[in-house]
Order: sequence, then structure tokens, then C-alpha cells
Amino acid sequence: MKRIVFYGVVFILVIALASCWPGSIPLVPKTLLIDDIHNNAIGGSFNTLFAKFIQEFQAKGYSVSLASSVGFSPENYGAVLIAVPQLSYTAAEKNKLSSLLSRGGKIILLGEWYSYYNNAPLNAITTAIGVNISFNNNELLDKTNNYDGTTYWVTTTKFETHPLSAGLSKIVIFAGCTLNVGAGADVVARAEATSYTASVEAAPFSAESSIGVSQEEEYDSQVIISVPVVAAARVGVGKVFAVGDTNIFGNEPGSLVSGDYIDILNNKKLLQNIIDW
Repeated sequence: MKRIVFYGVVFILVIALASCWPGSIPLVPKTLLIDDIHNNAIGGSFNTLFAKFIQEFQAKGYSVSLASSVGFSPENYGAVLIAVPQLSYTAAEKNKLSSLLSRGGKIILLGEWYSYYNNAPLNAITTAIGVNISFNNNELLDKTNNYDGTTYWVTTTKFETHPLSAGLSKIVIFAGCTLNVGAGADVVARAEATSYTASVEAAPFSAESSIGVSQEEEYDSQVIISVPVVAAARVGVGKVFAVGDTNIFGNEPGSLVSGDYIDILNNKKLLQNIIDW
């Protein structure tokens, strides 16, 4: 009987100590907040365009909420999705994101290609939360390594050793930008050496010019080698993921691809790695 009591006390002490040790057990709940209140440039509703994204989180036991329904309170959640916000975040909102990270939470940042989207609001966030990742205002193109012969649907097999790259052989970015990754952050994937960026010399984006038009024809190209396209960082016990494309984890309600963007190549596996990370 004394032995049972002794082991019971030891077990309670271990649990108590673990709860105070950063990163030893989950410090945040399995809840995801989707920020849809900053004039996000996704071209539709998150429930429609990110239906499978949401399902993947739910399959892992997460409950999912929209900020438009519950308010922007990321500090009360386990993870937050921030996709192409066009409105700048207030100092208070940035502090809430930092609070989420301090509790062991996760921030998923999705940017886009320029001039469809200006990544400045996302870069202001990474600066505020102390992450050495920034989104470039450019467009990544590749005439050799691409999906379905579309130059701005860039594929890559160049992965760095990282938990997020486990099990990946190839992903596709459906029109996106490159990243700058500095000290303290990790490159997860790079573009192939055949890729290049587009310098802006075109008219501003319009819906008419974005569909069925070879976008590289609107730009002068500059050859680049193995630039970062997927990155991650740890901020204390918190984690940040970044990629310059929203479609990579999205649905495709039209007919541009057979199926949905998230189901092409290993895109869904990358998302699953993010959730488990």
C-alpha cells in the first residue's frame, strides 16, 4: 500500500513539474483561430476556399473558429492562421500574437505574389514577433520545374532536413513569392536552380489578367538560384511557419486543376507536418 502511495505521489510531482517546464507538454489547447477580419485577399470565404485545410486540423482533434465570429484573440488559442491580410495589425493585436507564441502556440503565415498582394502587413507581423523571415514582393517562376506546364505553378524537390520536410518528395506553389530567411529561422524548402523571379514592370493586377495569362510575359526575369520558399522559426516555445502562397493548402472551386490545390503532390503532407510540429 505504501508503495502505491509513493508512486502516486511521484507521478503527481512529475506532472506538476512538467507543466512548469517550457515545451515539455502542450501549453496550449487544440484550437485554431482563422483570421478573416483584416480584409484578407483570398477571393472568397475561408470556409469554402480552406475547407480541406480546416478538415485536416479537425482530423487532428482541433476545433476551428473564425475571428469574424469569435473576435481576434489568438492568445486564447493553440494556433492561428494569417493569410494575406491587407489591413495592418494594431500594436495590441501584434502583442496578442506574441502572447500566443510565449504559451507555446503556432502561427501560420501565408503570403502571395506581387502585384496581386503586397506582403507588407505580413512583414510587419514577423518583425513585431521577432521572427527573421520576410516575404518578398515578387513572383516566383520556373519554365522547367512546374506543374501542368504552368510557369507560375512552381514545383520543388529541394528540402532541408527539418521536421516539416519529413516524408516530402515534391510540393507545388501555385503562384507565390520568395522568402528572406535570416539568423534564428530555418529554410524548409528552396526553389529549384531553374527558377527565377519577376521584376515588377507590369500594370497592377486585375482579375482578367490573372486567369489564362502566362504571367511571366508581363515581367522582365532575373535568374536566381535556390531561394527559400518555405521557412519556419521557433520563438521561445512558440513556432512560426511561412510560405508565400495561399493556394498551396487551398481548395479549387473552379476548374484550373483536377481536384484541389491541397491534394496536388505532397502539399497536404506538408500541412499535416505543420499541424504535428
